[in-house]
Amino acid sequence: MSKNILLIGSQGFLGSHVKNLLDQNHENYQEIKNKKDVDIRNLEELDKFVRQNEFKSIINCSAFVGGIAFGYKYQADLLQLNSLMAVNIYEMAKKYKIEKVINPISNCVYPGHLELYEEKNFWNGPPHESVFNYGLSKRLMVGLGESFYQQYGITTSNVIMSNMYGPHDHFEEERSHALGAIIKKVSDAKKSQSKSIEIWGTGKPIREWLYVEDGAKALVNSLNLNNGSYLFNVGINKGSSINEISDMISHAFNWDGNFVYDSSKPDGVMKKTVNGDYGKRLLDWAPEVKLNDGIKKTVDWYIKNYE
Repeated sequence: MSKNILLIGSQGFLGSHVKNLLDQNHENYQEIKNKKDVDIRNLEELDKFVRQNEFKSIINCSAFVGGIAFGYKYQADLLQLNSLMAVNIYEMAKKYKIEKVINPISNCVYPGHLELYEEKNFWNGPPHESVFNYGLSKRLMVGLGESFYQQYGITTSNVIMSNMYGPHDHFEEERSHALGAIIKKVSDAKKSQSKSIEIWGTGKPIREWLYVEDGAKALVNSLNLNNGSYLFNVGINKGSSINEISDMISHAFNWDGNFVYDSSKPDGVMKKTVNGDYGKRLLDWAPEVKLNDGIKKTVDWYIKNYE
């Protein structure tokens, strides 16, 4: 039986929510759950899987990624493995005449000196040094999308997203973004009756956050775009500092302790928000879940599944 959509990374954070949405929409799809299912870094293994099916579209949620500490520790792996996955996916799209490829792209691909991310400035400088290699691998993905559309007519949507959070996120310190790591720390502090938590950096960096279900909707909605090569943001141009999200999380847990900021640790980019106007026009849709509500949903899920 033909499956129209190939969903790669369906057991991952974002991929699991895309899968839920495809199920809700009664879409005809097949999944690659993780590298134990099919290792997409291995072109021969991926080819064997793809040629047995007749896919029209790929939603690619595969990534080797983590937080700031993870980025410094695995610089070569972040560049090599993500680039290899990207090249192999586009090779399969070309070889088997797959019509559309949809990629979530982290907003860390933008030049590190910018505070507001707009598509017109995408190539106007290198990514920040704290995320350089991961950002470079995702810029390769963008370049592949544009070039494979021009030469082979493969439609690509590269959907640039704010930092995502929500149920099924990474909460371990090395792999998580700040929001997920703070949720775990507050939970642990409450259980141990600790009254203080150490946070990396100054607490001043401002980030825009995207609830993962909104991220999934953006990818699925991209299936409806006409043929072309698309690069667009999903966001609302509203950020919150690490201080502010820490307070929201402590309130959601009803924890009354204090945060101690270790300014000897790197902050990364001091501010990043995204202008989502172009993406909103393309998709006729914008993110729906407010940060306070999303944090409450995420904390409730964490308590149910981890405590």
